[in-house]
Amino acid sequence: MKNKVKSILSFLLIFAMIFGGIGQAVVAKGNNSSEQNVKQWLSEYEFYEDTRIAKIYDQIAINELKRFATVIKETNAKFDSKLIAEFDEIGDFKQKDINELDVLQQLINQYEQAVQEEYIHESVLKSDRLLEIKHKLTICLWGYVTKNDFNEPTEVLLADILFNFYLSDKIVNKNAIGILKDISDQANHKGNKLKAHLNNAGKMSEKGNEFLEKDLAVPASKSYQNAYKQVLFGLEKAGYSFNTEFFESTSETDGDTITDGIEFLEGMNPFKKDTDGDGLQDNIEYEVKSFISPTKIDTDHNGISDADEDIDEDGLSNKDEQANQTNLIKGDSDQDDLTDGFEVHQFDSLPNKYDTDNDGLSDGDEYALKTNPNAADGDNDGSEDSQELYKQSISKSLIQPDKSEIKSVEVEFSAKDNINKTTRISSTNNINIKTTNLHGIIGSPVSINTQSEFEKASIQFTYDEAKLGDTLEDDLAIIWYNEDEEMFESINTVLDTSKNTISVETTHFGEYLVVDKAKWLELWKREIDYSRTHDENKDLLNNLAMKTVGDVGRGAENGISGDVEIDKTDSDGDGLYDSYEIEGMKTPYGIINSDPNKKDSDGDGLTDGQEMGQLKSFTVEIFGVEIHFEGFFPTSFPDRKDSDGDGKFDNEDLRPLYSDFTDTEIYQSDRPEGYDENGNVANDMKTNDYTEDEIKDISWMFRFQLLESYFPSILFYEFEDMTTSLFSMGDMEDVILDMINHFKEGTGKEYKNQTLTKEASEHETTKAYVEFVKNALVDELKKNGGNLAALKLDKSTKNTNEFYNLIQRNASYPTFSTWSDRVGGLTITVNDTWGNTVSVKDFSVENNHFKGVMRVRLYDHFGLDRPDVEKEYVNLAGFRSWFVLQHYDEYNGKYKPFVTVMEMDVPFEGKLSD
Repeated sequence: MKNKVKSILSFLLIFAMIFGGIGQAVVAKGNNSSEQNVKQWLSEYEFYEDTRIAKIYDQIAINELKRFATVIKETNAKFDSKLIAEFDEIGDFKQKDINELDVLQQLINQYEQAVQEEYIHESVLKSDRLLEIKHKLTICLWGYVTKNDFNEPTEVLLADILFNFYLSDKIVNKNAIGILKDISDQANHKGNKLKAHLNNAGKMSEKGNEFLEKDLAVPASKSYQNAYKQVLFGLEKAGYSFNTEFFESTSETDGDTITDGIEFLEGMNPFKKDTDGDGLQDNIEYEVKSFISPTKIDTDHNGISDADEDIDEDGLSNKDEQANQTNLIKGDSDQDDLTDGFEVHQFDSLPNKYDTDNDGLSDGDEYALKTNPNAADGDNDGSEDSQELYKQSISKSLIQPDKSEIKSVEVEFSAKDNINKTTRISSTNNINIKTTNLHGIIGSPVSINTQSEFEKASIQFTYDEAKLGDTLEDDLAIIWYNEDEEMFESINTVLDTSKNTISVETTHFGEYLVVDKAKWLELWKREIDYSRTHDENKDLLNNLAMKTVGDVGRGAENGISGDVEIDKTDSDGDGLYDSYEIEGMKTPYGIINSDPNKKDSDGDGLTDGQEMGQLKSFTVEIFGVEIHFEGFFPTSFPDRKDSDGDGKFDNEDLRPLYSDFTDTEIYQSDRPEGYDENGNVANDMKTNDYTEDEIKDISWMFRFQLLESYFPSILFYEFEDMTTSLFSMGDMEDVILDMINHFKEGTGKEYKNQTLTKEASEHETTKAYVEFVKNALVDELKKNGGNLAALKLDKSTKNTNEFYNLIQRNASYPTFSTWSDRVGGLTITVNDTWGNTVSVKDFSVENNHFKGVMRVRLYDHFGLDRPDVEKEYVNLAGFRSWFVLQHYDEYNGKYKPFVTVMEMDVPFEGKLSD
C-alpha cells in the first residue's frame, strides 16, 4: 500500500508541475495571489451540515494534508515567520527551534492521533484538544498561503483542507450545542448557569461563522474551539461529560421507547417525545428513518410536513397511522387484506388488528362475506359469524394462446371462511401432461384446490362457441381426473347452449377438464388388430411360433380379443410385443408407436416397456356408455426423452408426466436490474453523460477533481482511501477495493462476492424479508395443491396476482443504512437494495409433501447519480472523484457502473393438506 501511495503522490507532483511550470509547484503570479484565490474559492464552498457525522471530514483533511506536505517538501514554499507569535501563544513551539516542514508534519501527526482518540461515535469530541490542533494547523496553512504563490491545484487543495476543517468544526459544535440545549431546557436549579454556557457557546459558534464570511480563517477556528469549551463547561455543571457511556445510557426519560443515549447520539431530545414538533413521536419516525427524520419537520423539503405525508400510500397520513398504531411503511399493517386507510375511512374496522371483533373471521374476510367486522354475531342468530355458512364463488380466466376454446371457470360452494383466500384455481396446461394431452380435450385443464370445508360445489366452464372447430356443442362433457386411481371419470353435466356454459356438481375437487365426448369415446372404443402388421414386419409374422390355446388365453388376459392370435415376438427385449409397437398402443392420450428394434426408442434411459407399463383391460361406464378398454396408461412416453418438457429426462424425473419447472421466477420487484420502474436506464447506471461545465453546476467543489482528472489514478486513490478509511472495516475493506477495481476495469458486468453476500444475508432486514417471502410461498403452495407453475410471474397480470401483491404490500426490502452498516461496509457497497427477484428451483412433490429451494436475488447499482453528490456527499472528495470517473465525458465511458448481485438459496417444504 505504501508503494501505491508513493506512486500516486508522484503522479500528483507531475500534475502540479504541469500546471505550475517546469520543475516546481510554486510560481510567481503577483503579490498574495494565492491568498486571494484561496479566500475566493473558500467563499464559493457551500457548507452542508445535514449530518451529525463530523469525523469523516477530518479524515479527509488528514489525507489531503499529507499530499500538501509532499508538495511543500518538493518545492521552495516558505512559511510566514510573522505568525510564529501565534504558536508562542499556544505553546509547544519556539521560534529558535522552528523548521517549517517539521512543524507541519508534527501538527499533522498530532491531528491524526487526536482524530482517532477524541471522537465519540464520529459526532462529538471528548475535549477541545482536536480543535486546538486544528487551530494551529490553520495558522500554519495560512502562513504558507500568505507567503507563497501556489499553482492552481495546490491552491484548490489548500482550500479543500481548510473547508474540511471548518465543516467538521461546525458539525461537532452544532451536535454538542444541541445536546447541551436539551439538557439545559430540562435542568432545574442549575438551569441559569447552564443557559449562560449555552448562550456563550452559541454566540462563539456564530462568531466563527461570521469570521469565515469575512475570510478570517484563524479567528474562526479559535471561535469554534472556544464555543466547544463552553459546551464542555456546561456539561460539567450539569454532571455530564462526553464519553462512550454517555451515548450508551439505557435511561428512557420521555417515554418514547428510545433510550436517552440513542436519542443524544441521533440528535433527538431525550426529554421530549417529539423532538421536531411535527406531531409524530420520535420512536415512530426513528423506526422508518430511511423515509422521515425525527429531527426534521419536513424531511424531503416538499412543503408537506412529515406528519401529513402518506409514505405507504394506504390512505392514512403518517399522523393518522400514529393515532391508529399502524405501520407507516406497510399499506396493510395487520395483513388482513384491507389497506389501513380503507379500514379506517370506509370499513370502520381496526387497521392494526387482524380480527376486530374476535369472531374468527379476519376483517378482510368480513368485508368479502359482507358481515359486520365489529359484531361477532352480525345477524344475531346466536351463532358467531365464523360458524355461519356463506355461499360464495371464485372464478378464473382460462384463455391462453393455444387453448382459447374455454374462456373461464367459476367455482361456487358454501363455506364458513372466505374461499377467495383458501381456494385456488390454476391452469395445468402443459403442466400435468396426463390432462393436457388427453385425447379430445377442449381448452385448458384446471386444478381446483381448497382448504375450506364444503359438502357440495358447482363447477361451471364458459366456452367460446366460435372456437370449437369440428366439436359440436352437444358433444361437450366434463371429466375429472382421479389422481389416486390414475383414472379419468365422467360426471353428469348440465349444458346451457344459450349461455355457452357447461357445469357439474361435485363433492370433491382436483383436476377437471372439458372434452369432446364423441372423440373421446371413439378412441376408448377403438380396437387394434395385433394379428397382422405393416408390410415392413411381414417376415416377422412368417416366423410366428405355434399358436396354442394358452396363447389365445394370454391374449384375452391382456385385453386382446380371444379370437385373435397375437404375435408375441419382442425383438428388442423391451417388454413390449413388436406388434404393439408397430400397430400402435392405445392410451388416453391417443395411439403411441415406438421402435420394435430399439429397447429404448427415445434414448432417455428407460426401456419402452418401463415407460408404457402393463397392458390393462377393464370395463367402465363413461358418459352412460359401457366401454371395454384395452390399452396402456403410460408413466412416461417412449417417443420423448422428456415427456413433460420440464428439462429433466424421464429416467431422472420423479414425475415425468408433470412439469416441475426449475428456476421458476415467482417475484420481480418493480425496478429491474439496471433500469427504473418505467423501463429506462437508471440514472446511477449512466456514464459519459456530463460535461465539465455540467459537473461544476452541481457544485464548485468538483473543480479540484476536474483538475485531477488528467490523472485518473489520483481520483481512484481518493475514492479508495475514502471507502477504506471511512466506510469499511475488516474483510469488507477488501470487498470495496475489489468493487472499485471492477469499476476501473470498465466491463460493466454484474458483480458477485461471497463475503458481501454473507454479510448481506446475515443482516436483520434481509433475514426478515426472506422469512416473510418463504412463509408466503409455502402457504400459497398449500392452497393451490403444490402447483408451482401457477405462481410463475406473468408481468401482464401481476396486478391481480395475490401472491405478488402480498409481497408488494407487506414485505420491506432489505436496507443497509444503520451506523454499523456505514462503518462496517454494507452502506458503501450496497446501501438500500435497488430491487430483487425470487425464483424456485429443485421443486418436487411426492405423495402429500412438497419441497424446493427458494433463490432470493438481491441487487443494487454500484454507481452514482446527481442526487448522490448533492448536499451532504458532495463534501467528500472520494464521492466527487467517483462521480467524475463515472460521468465525465472526457473519459468516454471508460469506467462503467455495474449491478451488484447477492444470491441466497433458502430450502422450504410443506404438506399439501393437514
